[in-house]
Amino acid sequence: MQKKTIVKISLMVALLFVFSATSFAQTTVEYWTTQTEENRVEVINNLIDRFEAQQDEYKVELVTVQENDIPTKLAAGMAAGRLPAMIESGAENILKLGAEGMLDTNAVNEVVQSIGEEDIYSGALKMLSSPDGGYFGVPFHGWVQGIWYREDLFEEKGLEPPTTWESILAAAKEFHDPENQNYGIVIGTNKDSYARQTFTQYALSNNARIFDENGNIVFNSPEMIETLEYYANLAEFTPPGPNGWRDARDLFLAGRVPMMMYSTYIMDDIGLAATDYAGEEGEMIENLVDKTNFANTMKHKTEAVFGQINGLAFIKSNDQKKVEGAKAFAEFLVTGDNYIDFLHMAPGGMNAVRPSIANDPKYLEHELLEVWGEKSARIASGLNSIGKFGYVGGKVFPEIGNITSQFIVGQTIMRMTESGWTAEEAAEWGQEEMEDALE
Repeated sequence: MQKKTIVKISLMVALLFVFSATSFAQTTVEYWTTQTEENRVEVINNLIDRFEAQQDEYKVELVTVQENDIPTKLAAGMAAGRLPAMIESGAENILKLGAEGMLDTNAVNEVVQSIGEEDIYSGALKMLSSPDGGYFGVPFHGWVQGIWYREDLFEEKGLEPPTTWESILAAAKEFHDPENQNYGIVIGTNKDSYARQTFTQYALSNNARIFDENGNIVFNSPEMIETLEYYANLAEFTPPGPNGWRDARDLFLAGRVPMMMYSTYIMDDIGLAATDYAGEEGEMIENLVDKTNFANTMKHKTEAVFGQINGLAFIKSNDQKKVEGAKAFAEFLVTGDNYIDFLHMAPGGMNAVRPSIANDPKYLEHELLEVWGEKSARIASGLNSIGKFGYVGGKVFPEIGNITSQFIVGQTIMRMTESGWTAEEAAEWGQEEMEDALE
């Protein structure tokens, strides 16, 4: 009898142990971020530690992925049967994944509603909206692009700020001095995201689109051909060879170009000399922040502001615990001090998409934002009115992700700047490539 009792007790203890272990086993949430810099990874890991200290249900596993590698990495993950629970990526990648049916939009909409749509800039919401209503991703942070220019040099020469096609081209001609290795402007002329981003603002200002309102590809439209022709003309006043974002940054910091197209991520390089530029193109100009201004609106047939919204998206999963964990971590990241700490990894580059945070004194108390002064608010103000190729007449075309992932716009530009194609030839080639990308 005593032995039976001992056996029963032992079984009960064993079952209790198994039950307890099962009940309190942590769910691992794999989170992919495009923030690959060492100092940013350190901040994110600190935030993960903070999140895990506040609850014991979920453990976050951080994976860093280059933005351009997201599509191929996800394809490999799908083949291997291992996909992340949550990704942080640009709008194009998220729209592409949403169009392919890979995202849990219900989970996204629940997080957006929990935050409150009224506390998210409408421009940011638009960039991640689904054609069927709701959203493909939770807006996280954003940047604005434009022309950064040497206001002191423009004033010396009596030039108008570079806000129109005419004033941009006139200034580029005026400053271009290739014999002394000084150039008029840097714009994207390589087959990369930078070329598409810089070109987009010119196209939008000329009412040139990739899609019409019915979703047809119209890259060979008269408006697009006119934009390509202008862009190729402007590229004559850039440094030799295909140019990317690094060329723009380095040459501007060294004072060898008076204008460059860049996002607000350049603010810390200019404002605090917080840069990995090592002087390859010349010594960095002193007090550059006092000599620099920013034209974020381009005017031609219409006004155009271009920027990017990064969002948090949830991959569909049969494991609801992982989905719930991803939602919990997403809400954690966009709340209060957690959000501010994340944004302060790259202030100016990472702008708050929540007005309540953008106006929070804690957020504004950062040396970079203070150095730029009143320009900071004006620079970030474009977030509410940014435009992109995937949005036409209030409609969203997530298929744009199939086009951007193949760098067709950049390749089109290179055919003009490197191979001497005409704008008409390049537009026809781009049209065919884009149509093929959607088949």
